[in-house]
Amino acid sequence: MEHSVLIKRCQVGDKEAFQELISKYHPFIYKFLIRLTKDEESAEDLTQETFIKIIRNIDKFDINGKAKFSTYLVTVSKNCYIDYLRKTQKYVMTNPLEESFQAEDHKFNLEKNVIDKMDSLDVLEVMKQLPDNQRIVIEMKYIEDLTLKEIGDALNLETKTVKSRIHNGITKLRSMLRKGDE
Repeated sequence: MEHSVLIKRCQVGDKEAFQELISKYHPFIYKFLIRLTKDEESAEDLTQETFIKIIRNIDKFDINGKAKFSTYLVTVSKNCYIDYLRKTQKYVMTNPLEESFQAEDHKFNLEKNVIDKMDSLDVLEVMKQLPDNQRIVIEMKYIEDLTLKEIGDALNLETKTVKSRIHNGITKLRSMLRKGDE
């Protein structure tokens, strides 16, 4: 069955369609979360949480939109994973950008110029406005303290792609924070 028909059936509350959706995508999400968590039990819990969120919010997914359903699933599962890390306190919330990031001109020190002006919770709030692909790699780098290679392995990306997304995300974050200061 074509996935858009299946999603439409889910959007009107067809319980059998939900079961088909879960059966179809469970292995995909579980494998993705195994790569992130490196723990079967956590991956299974997060997979279930992902599908609970998908089911609750299926009506918000735009079948005719630009995003593929699989991209939507991955985004929801990544967010569940990040929430899990926050709940289990696998990082310290006090300063999520502990390492300073030097822009290409080496004059802009993100930690000094931004963290001095705002507390780190505000930075996290502004980070939510970044595109998911940039926000997640920044969080993995500066909050989870993963290396570029570890991030690339977890997300199945080339190291140079991870580096580029971090750079572009930091640039956007800097711009958003400057606008907030005005």
